[in-house]
Amino acid sequence: MTDTPETLEDRARRTAVEWLVRLTSGAVSAETAAAFAVWRREDAAHEQAYQDIAQLWQVLPEPLLADRRRRLASAKRRRASGVLRRGWSATAAASLLLAALAGFFPDYLQHPLADYRTRIGEQSSIALADGSIVHLNTDTAIDVSINGNERRIELLRGEAEFDVAHDAARPFRVAAGSATTEALGTRFVVRYDDNGGAVTLLQGKVRISQPSAAGAQTDSATLQAGQQLAFTADRLGTPQTAELSSADAWRRGRLLMNFVPLKQVIAEINRYRRSQIRLLDDKLAEREVNIAVDIKQTDAWLEALQQTLPIKVIDAGPLVFLQP
Repeated sequence: MTDTPETLEDRARRTAVEWLVRLTSGAVSAETAAAFAVWRREDAAHEQAYQDIAQLWQVLPEPLLADRRRRLASAKRRRASGVLRRGWSATAAASLLLAALAGFFPDYLQHPLADYRTRIGEQSSIALADGSIVHLNTDTAIDVSINGNERRIELLRGEAEFDVAHDAARPFRVAAGSATTEALGTRFVVRYDDNGGAVTLLQGKVRISQPSAAGAQTDSATLQAGQQLAFTADRLGTPQTAELSSADAWRRGRLLMNFVPLKQVIAEINRYRRSQIRLLDDKLAEREVNIAVDIKQTDAWLEALQQTLPIKVIDAGPLVFLQP
């Protein structure tokens, strides 16, 4: 099988982390240093991968590095005592370190100059100068611009609920990527990452617009209360009926999901956790479940999951694995 560019990039990053583990774990022999130099010269992608990982390691805040060290030390102790299965080699340890670094990267290093931010697991409410309220969910960043002609919010990443104060003279608009949502006296939720997002209308009415793929026109759609519309970088979806109790359950500290694959549930829960959950079985990933989870008690949910499904939870420090 031919490696895809993504596979090659992943391999370079994983090897870079292995080298970082070896080079920072104690005395380094001349042979190890020479082998490392050869690897870096082999391919420009190797050098770039190592520079990325080394830079990321340097800029992580010291408390986080200390926490990572404690977790990795704990994983080593469990491995030595036989709790972890055979086969947890230096490569596996390096994978854990890579996952730990990547897990901290988004909320500590992306959009550091945003007007308002929350980190993973945090939520916040902001009263704007016009009287509107913005509720930020986990790992969210926004910029705010309010002037005499417009009230404009740029959702840089994450999820936010907007409770808009009426002001007929100044439109309230939320930009998320290429899509712009204009409030027509309303309360709504916008979720966005680099690949796209969704708008869910809780009360009132909103208009969503986006430059068309052709570039000469603007596509638009109007939502009524109880509807949701998904969008990508170049396309607006069609309005769909939304489960409002689930759409803003995070505002009440809950996650509610019904008849969805376990992999989708895990992806959602991972938004609130630093210790990321990984599924080790494809059939398990596709199994449909219903959940009602306290955002602050996801570890308790994992424990309960073992009691209700044929699942084993393996705590490996920076990661938690689920297997049949």
